[in-house]
Amino acid sequence: MKKQFIISAAILISIFCNQAISSENQGFKVKQDANGQFWFIDPQGHSFLSIGINNIIPSPWNPRPNTDYYDPVKTIFGGDYNNWKQDIYSILNKNGFNTLGAWSDPCLYGNQIYGTICLYIASYAADRCLEGFKPDFEKRIIENAKEILSKYKNLDNVIGFYLDNEMPWYGKSPWDDIPNYTLLETAVELPGSHSARQAAIQFLKSRYNSLASFNEAWGANISKWDDVNTVVLRRCQNDKTQKDRADFTSLAAEKFFAAACKVVRQLAPGKLILGVRFAGHAPTGVIEACGKYCDVLSFNNYQTSPNVNERMLANYYILSGKKPLMVTEYSWRAKENNSGNPNTGGGGAVVQTQAQRAANYKTYVETMFSYPMVIGAHWFEFADQSPQGRFDGENSNYGIVDIKHRPYSELLNSMAQSNAILNKIHSESPVKEFKSLPQQAKVVFDSVNRPEKPPMLDLMKCEHVQEPALFYAPDASASIKQEANFITIEYNTGNNWGCGIMYFGPKTYSLNKGPSFAADLTGYKGIEIDFNLPKNISYEIIIDEAGVAETSSAKYNTEAGDDGESFAFKPISGTGKRETVKLNFNELLIRKTWGNQTGAKKIDLNAIKGIGIYLHGGQGKGQIDLHSFALVK
Repeated sequence: MKKQFIISAAILISIFCNQAISSENQGFKVKQDANGQFWFIDPQGHSFLSIGINNIIPSPWNPRPNTDYYDPVKTIFGGDYNNWKQDIYSILNKNGFNTLGAWSDPCLYGNQIYGTICLYIASYAADRCLEGFKPDFEKRIIENAKEILSKYKNLDNVIGFYLDNEMPWYGKSPWDDIPNYTLLETAVELPGSHSARQAAIQFLKSRYNSLASFNEAWGANISKWDDVNTVVLRRCQNDKTQKDRADFTSLAAEKFFAAACKVVRQLAPGKLILGVRFAGHAPTGVIEACGKYCDVLSFNNYQTSPNVNERMLANYYILSGKKPLMVTEYSWRAKENNSGNPNTGGGGAVVQTQAQRAANYKTYVETMFSYPMVIGAHWFEFADQSPQGRFDGENSNYGIVDIKHRPYSELLNSMAQSNAILNKIHSESPVKEFKSLPQQAKVVFDSVNRPEKPPMLDLMKCEHVQEPALFYAPDASASIKQEANFITIEYNTGNNWGCGIMYFGPKTYSLNKGPSFAADLTGYKGIEIDFNLPKNISYEIIIDEAGVAETSSAKYNTEAGDDGESFAFKPISGTGKRETVKLNFNELLIRKTWGNQTGAKKIDLNAIKGIGIYLHGGQGKGQIDLHSFALVK
């Protein structure tokens, strides 16, 4: 191999032994060419796209007892690891893959194939997004990186490092955006002496010049700052408190990425920092901080359709300061597979056949690499999971080989054909880089005059298409009790996403086509609710169209004339007194956590499934007295 400006294992060891080293970042780079296309550049100056496979290992980590799993060195290669290793190189080279994705076996590194490594610099704690607030964070980055890198004898062809994978930047989850359970709440619920809790309290003090102003903004009634806790915070949602939450998340991300990138660059000059493999989406401030300090922004993306989510790409590219992008996990599973995988555990869509997996790969990668900022795509994963479930129960047909090391030829043939032309597609694509954030489409409401309908329609007092339905998270509960002239809803919101009640339309206006329970509610312009809800309990009024389903759904039932969207009014807080709340449909917003995200952003009142009251989690137990729930003209 020619002399290269790269970091070797020996140099890394010297750094870990605190021996000084001066080096410019002359190894791997990213560059935008004259036509606007981004590329990786290796130490020899060759431009390339990173086309990889994740988790190429000879046997799974911590397999469950009495399960079948991929173990080819023992079962196929007669105990000869080197023969398996050479066969891996052959499969990757033959099918156009040039990169070892995350979690691949350390002994595979050192060949001409490129590599990527996940460092887990903040270890694996649930609150690791707050590590930047700890005074010894930089020291522990070195310790954690040293532990990971000690497994690798050769780092010459390693492009760079992921700092982590699917961190819970939303607070309690890597992917569930619960608006009142953010990193601010996560920090506040830590022990009093914890540096992240202290940072959160200091942050709130800096926003409010007194406890009185804090209490006013947050609807609280505390007498000292030490009394700030998750119950106090989670009960309040308004524009000011949501900005507090977002800004604290941004501060946490700034602290994390500033320290992490500084230390990793010192440890490994010549290697790129490839982001943190976001779990689909991430908060705005986190994307901005990642782009500010990292060389590449990486994200994992499991979706039903192989069509590229252009809004996601534009959002990541613009918010990161126009950094190049890698999709570091994507895949499709098939019911038809050689391993007997039931596909009941794991993320992403399940298709019927291997031919569909092959077709989805072709569409996805050829479209993805047509965008100038996309420079990497890594399939998850090399081998099928155990049909009885891996360590966490996932049991899916993700592999390009089955658990007996038998290739999925139809899939691999498609991969080889597409991979062979990706450089050409990327270099010659007419697609231009995004110049601005995608516009958030406003929700459209067109009122319709229906003089034959009554001016007020109380959904509590009509004959429903379907009786009211309670909904709640696994850790929450709700029940209804009929009183003389009203109903009482007893609730426990739990700590997850919460609970609520959904009312369906009157049987008089039910539809004879499309999904069950759909009704035509045209002619009405808003909702009027007469109820008593505890003081400072935050709630939303939500409206679901007839074909509503999960955001990841492959398609939505449009037979009733809608496109399966879900809408909500801004969060409101209860007053603790009986009151009448009036809301106009032209104030509705699209819900990001439920329903079709690519619909027309239009309220199709001609086909509505239901209208409900939704309480976010973390607000404890209580009671709602509901006197009327009416549509009004």
